[in-house]
Amino acid sequence: MKCKKWEVWFANVKFEDTDEIKKRPVLIIGNNSGLAISLKITTHEPRYNSDYPLKYWARAGLDKESVVMTSKILYLKDEDLVRYFGRISEHDMLQIQNIMAP
Repeated sequence: MKCKKWEVWFANVKFEDTDEIKKRPVLIIGNNSGLAISLKITTHEPRYNSDYPLKYWARAGLDKESVVMTSKILYLKDEDLVRYFGRISEHDMLQIQNIMAP
């Protein structure tokens, strides 16, 4: 895989209820069997307790305030990853890990 954990990538993401594909930023949280395990990133306000607003979004290469949707896990192929943005901060990593901890 060309991606690493805690990196932000622009990716081709399939809609949940249609075959439509949209380019959107994602946060890589792991690799498994040739798939990039990732989370959706949005510019919408947090809607759920599991949504985490990135504190250092600009450091991660994003151009707008962004929210990681920790409940929206995606499994992407290498070819779905279009462009590397950056890596999230240590602070944001720890906060996301705390949200996702069982």
